[in-house]
Amino acid sequence: MPTLNEAETFQSAAALLAALRLLTLGLARRQKGLFSFLCTTSAVCFTLSFLPPASPNYFWIFLSGTLITWLVSIRAVREMFTLSLSEYPGIRTAAGWSLYASLAFSLLISAGLTFSHWQRGPHGTVSLYYVQVVDRVIGLALSVVVAGMMLFLSRYPLHLSRNTNISCFFFSAVFLAQAGIDLVDTFDTKLYSLSFDTVEVLICSGLFVGWTLLLRSEAEAPSRRVSFEDPRESELLRQLDAMNRLLSRVERR
Repeated sequence: MPTLNEAETFQSAAALLAALRLLTLGLARRQKGLFSFLCTTSAVCFTLSFLPPASPNYFWIFLSGTLITWLVSIRAVREMFTLSLSEYPGIRTAAGWSLYASLAFSLLISAGLTFSHWQRGPHGTVSLYYVQVVDRVIGLALSVVVAGMMLFLSRYPLHLSRNTNISCFFFSAVFLAQAGIDLVDTFDTKLYSLSFDTVEVLICSGLFVGWTLLLRSEAEAPSRRVSFEDPRESELLRQLDAMNRLLSRVERR
């Protein structure tokens, strides 16, 4: 297995390739949040790849990168709602509020956990421990929102463009893969493991490569409108319209 630094170099290159693919296809303007997520991931991993994981400089770059990644991830998740629900503003607004409510709740939980453990941080790396606690809780909150969004998209026939589907799927897969490894990491007393972190980086790198390879130009993969002859599909669309009208009325009040 490669070292963590080698895996971070690979992830940096893979994320950069995906970002460049969005840029060359003219999608970066429409998918600004996802583009920012890819660029941030590439920059942070590239910087970390030159530093020993146990060094103080690695910790401070990791801390700064984590804070920036939180912000761009929140924006990217919000953008997923915009891309997927562009024709349903009521549902889109409700989804946005659910995101903010989940984040507010996760911040309260992480603050409570940090305060309760303040006097007994493990093995000397107290600051890193608290960062990991907050990162895990925020990551879990965003993962729940992302998973809910993917379930929603799988249920209702929104007929998004190929590139929108590809970007939403791979962003969600990256996010859920990171959340899964982070969950495993919680069984370690320090909340991190170099071997598991290396596996996470390699999995995400592969997903970035897949994201790059499956994107197509709009001319090659135009958005297709489907005639809704399936009674079940028509019923789902009626449910979606009714839900959107209801949420729009609630929003206006």
